[in-house]
Amino acid sequence: MRRRLLAAVVALLAATVLSGCGGDAPRATPPGSFARDVDLTGQTFVVGSKEFDEQLLLCRMTIALLQSAGASVVERCDTKGSENVRSALTAGSIDMYWEYTGTAWRTYLRQEAQLTDPQELYEAVQVADAANGVRWLRPAPFDNTYAIGVTAANADRLGVRSISDLARLVRGGSPDATLCIDQEFTGREDGLVGLLRAYDFQFPDGALDTLDVDDIYPALAASRPCVFGEVFATDGRLNALRINTLDDDRGYFLPYQAALTVRSDVLTRAPRLALIGERLAPMLTDQVMRELNARVSVGRRSPDDVARTFLREQGLIG
Repeated sequence: MRRRLLAAVVALLAATVLSGCGGDAPRATPPGSFARDVDLTGQTFVVGSKEFDEQLLLCRMTIALLQSAGASVVERCDTKGSENVRSALTAGSIDMYWEYTGTAWRTYLRQEAQLTDPQELYEAVQVADAANGVRWLRPAPFDNTYAIGVTAANADRLGVRSISDLARLVRGGSPDATLCIDQEFTGREDGLVGLLRAYDFQFPDGALDTLDVDDIYPALAASRPCVFGEVFATDGRLNALRINTLDDDRGYFLPYQAALTVRSDVLTRAPRLALIGERLAPMLTDQVMRELNARVSVGRRSPDDVARTFLREQGLIG
């Protein structure tokens, strides 16, 4: 009797261990509609991102979808600087991250052609980057292009609606012609130097202030230390702080559609990853991204909470 009881206990323990290690083990993220078509059980992926709210949201969405499909994920969100994240991808330190078409065209691919049609630019980037072993999945419709921001009140007071208007303000010596930018924007191929060249003006000494990206928005709202500033078109703080974006009337800033970029070898071993672009990307419109970004930057919710709530609302995860 004791032997039979001992054998039964051993069998029960073995079954428990096996079920915990097998395909029936609970997933880190409950499955939804995405997992019905994608099974990544047994695979591990390293997911990265840049450091600002929108990138953190996209990173967390990607992680949740991968986990819901049974994959293990190593998280590398919140890496400082575009060049650092891109280098991590091409060097094999990460497997995927969301990038912007305009950034890739100017900064990584060093292309000068001014492609203003979003689809044309995406296709050109997709073809050119294949030589670097980088695959671009389906792009989202939202366009997080760079922009120059100013509060609605200051825009009305100064009569400034376009970047050409700002250039005239600078040339006229106005004390309000001050600009806040972040460090990366000063050295990018699609940043400050090209903007000043395109609009043929220069800020005088003392008119430029370099701040962290997140500090530029409250600086604009307070008109201190600058009246104008570098902003992102889908940032959630624009509406909350009543910040307008100036019309880029000379078409300097390229489209900046976001797409998940994946190393070619990773997509070869897991081709169903392409469904992240097919299922998630079309949902991410300008309006949706501004709202999601606002939940983080204005509502003070964590990017992970906002990302998972959105995916659950869409039925993509459980």
